[in-house]
Amino acid sequence: MVKRVTDQILLGGHVSTSGGIYKSPERAKVFSFRTYQIFSKNQMQWKAKDLDDGDVDKFRESNIQNSMGKIMVHASYLLNMCTSKPDLKDKVIQAFSIEISRTDKLGIDYLTFHPGSASGITEKEAIANLIDNLNQVIGPDQKCTILMEVSAGQGSTIGSKFEDLAKVMDDITAKNKVAICMDTCHTWAAGYDIKTPEGYAETMDIFKSTLGLEKLKGFHLNDSKKGRGSRVDRHEQIGLGTLGLDGISNFVNDRRFREVPMILETPKGEEGYGQDIENISKIIRIDE
Repeated sequence: MVKRVTDQILLGGHVSTSGGIYKSPERAKVFSFRTYQIFSKNQMQWKAKDLDDGDVDKFRESNIQNSMGKIMVHASYLLNMCTSKPDLKDKVIQAFSIEISRTDKLGIDYLTFHPGSASGITEKEAIANLIDNLNQVIGPDQKCTILMEVSAGQGSTIGSKFEDLAKVMDDITAKNKVAICMDTCHTWAAGYDIKTPEGYAETMDIFKSTLGLEKLKGFHLNDSKKGRGSRVDRHEQIGLGTLGLDGISNFVNDRRFREVPMILETPKGEEGYGQDIENISKIIRIDE
């Protein structure tokens, strides 16, 4: 039997929930994925209609039938967890709490979010706000793990330096409820050399010393339209960007991460995943 890329690594992609959230596991299965990512609500709206209990039951059953695990929800792009503006802060905390509740109701493992930006305040203040806001939303009965996403550092966004994420991890109360999602495009754009084998090894050593590899619970596997250190968040199809297959190869062939979900968020979405998988198959070292 010929082994596939998806047999070797826990590769997935962001899939649509159009027509019902319970249809997403089957969409992922089309690509032989064993994991995937969704939005549990409209990512550009604050409010959301309550999840239908029947849809939730069908969703959970379909995940079992299609052997899906370590699934991610991506939180709304509207949530700036670094804010200290009173009205916006209350709105963000309420909306983030709803994201957690929905993720838990769906039985999903991870809730990934962008840390936010230091709009109108210092970076130090933004990090302090992020810590405070996370401490407010994380509850004792929360089942999912929140994943802070490494950012590209575009504009005033927080989280492009491993040291800043480590500061957050050090100062949050429920440390077991928070971990990291490394986006390959963002990490490259933030200035880390993850393209050469030597640079990749050094980057992972820095991550290990600042955060610990046990805190690396997920990847967003994307190429980058812009170059290293550009601080520009522009994803590209696998192998067609400045990170290229050399950079992607470092991740997909790192045996330490074989069962850590690697989620494609490439521009063409489901229409381009076939091409992405084909390009990954050119570089992955298949175990016999």
